Amino acid sequence: MSTKKTPAIAKASSAKAASQRQSLEGDRQLFHLKTLYEASWVLSIPVNPEDILKQFLPIAMGPLGLVFGFAILLRSDKVHVEGLGLDENTISHYKSTGADLVSKFFPDKITIEPASRPTILVGHHLANDPNLSSGTTSIIAIPIEEGSYTVLGFGPKLSEQSYGEDEIELLQGLATILMAALKKACADEHIHALNADLNIKNTRMKQTLERMEKTQKELNRHAFQLQTLYETSLELSSINNPESILNAFILTLMGTFSYSSGWIALYGPGSDEADVIYRGPDQNQKNLLASTKSRKKILTRFVALKDKMPQNNQSCLLEDAETLSSLPPINNNQVAILAVLFSLDQGWRGAIGLSSPLSDTPLKDEMKRLIKSLTGNFMVTLGNAKHSQLIQNLNSNLAARNVELQGTLDELTSAKQEIGILTEAKERIIGLVHGEVARVWRASWLDVCIIILAGVVLGTLFNYSSPSGIRLVPQSLFEPASVMMDVHAANREAQKGTAVIIDCRPAEFYMQGHIPNALNLPMNLFNFVYSMKLANLDPEMLLIVYGRTISRHYDEEVARELRLLGHENIKLIQGGLAAWDDAGYGVAK
Repeated sequence: MSTKKTPAIAKASSAKAASQRQSLEGDRQLFHLKTLYEASWVLSIPVNPEDILKQFLPIAMGPLGLVFGFAILLRSDKVHVEGLGLDENTISHYKSTGADLVSKFFPDKITIEPASRPTILVGHHLANDPNLSSGTTSIIAIPIEEGSYTVLGFGPKLSEQSYGEDEIELLQGLATILMAALKKACADEHIHALNADLNIKNTRMKQTLERMEKTQKELNRHAFQLQTLYETSLELSSINNPESILNAFILTLMGTFSYSSGWIALYGPGSDEADVIYRGPDQNQKNLLASTKSRKKILTRFVALKDKMPQNNQSCLLEDAETLSSLPPINNNQVAILAVLFSLDQGWRGAIGLSSPLSDTPLKDEMKRLIKSLTGNFMVTLGNAKHSQLIQNLNSNLAARNVELQGTLDELTSAKQEIGILTEAKERIIGLVHGEVARVWRASWLDVCIIILAGVVLGTLFNYSSPSGIRLVPQSLFEPASVMMDVHAANREAQKGTAVIIDCRPAEFYMQGHIPNALNLPMNLFNFVYSMKLANLDPEMLLIVYGRTISRHYDEEVARELRLLGHENIKLIQGGLAAWDDAGYGVAK
């Protein structure tokens, strides 16, 4: 039997072999893709370039089955070497010669272009290079950035076969991934370095800003102090009254140093000389500060200080709790937090007390110095005001004495003139009196009769020519007397509303006082008032009339006129308005 294959069998075997080769090729490509993916994933984790090279060697050597591998990194003339599958002597050799090896591939320190790609050399001829380890079969040269380069070398495959085209492509892909990872790592390092540098600069800038802010605060404080001194001096210098100066200064201290209560007391040489200003809730403290007891407390502090207490026109700041407790309280026995003793010349001594601070922050030394400076300006202004006041008082006293002296001189001059005038008048009066006495004794009864007759004739002529003449005999003497009623009955009628009360006096008397609800019907306006208010009155209505004086019976006169108009029910109040008021019924005005 023949062993020769038929064409059909041979064709089937060839197709199967081709299918197996295609399957193996696909598996290799899939394996290479997985390798590239894993390399990309592993190298994407942010680490430094040295660690990237250490991670890359096993990733590249494993899939290709390489015996050894090394990586030389040159950065800023510093050499870093990573090795896998090499002994320590070889790695040490590369550490000393690695810079020369890298320079061989990058001789001119070429400028790195963005599109630069790794350079790969493959072949057994590399083993003849004295700078490379024996058995080196592939070299990868990667430019990272200006001044940073890396060179990787790999040994033979375990199968001792040459690199296939797909393996070279895999190596090229791995090198590209490595190059991207190294560039990213270097960029990250630069960013971190920049961030660190920025942080350092920011820290320095913050420190500088803090120093500037501190300096600005110092300048602001100094400016505030100078401004306060200037404004206080300007304000106090415009005031001449000592009390106004004390009031302005205590308000300045309370506002500048944030105290809600305070007092200032100034005691003179005399026991009754005291100027006190108090600012706080308890106004009784002002009287307490002006008392002899408070005066003694404050002046005792001057004695206790002895040599420490400044002399005239100087001050002393008190902060000791025991000393402060011995001073008069601010309010409700609240002890002063801060006090100042000051002295003027001419025996004037004073003290300032402050309490109830609006802030818990203690006063700094510079603020205490400001208080002393302000007090110095205050004392100068107050001393000038006291001198001015003394001069004004002396001038006033001198002016008063001059006026008094001038008045005395004027009185003496006037008295002298009056004496002369009186003497002359005396002589004239004496002469006049003598003449009149002589003339009176010369008068006769005939002169008296002639004077009386002339008066009667003139009165008769006046009554005859004037319709409102003076009656010689009152008309009321010829009229029947009106019916009288007491004030109690009149009050009852008024309360019941069954009568009209009429005040007959003139309007000016009526305005001064009258019975409540009484109608004013004076004789000079009788017709006008009657027509306006009483014309329509029932003639039977009770009319209660009052109002008379010693010389005129207004009530009788008005009652007579009312009777002439038909009113018969008329009664007069006995005693008039005086009896009504005495009965306690009240008088309206």
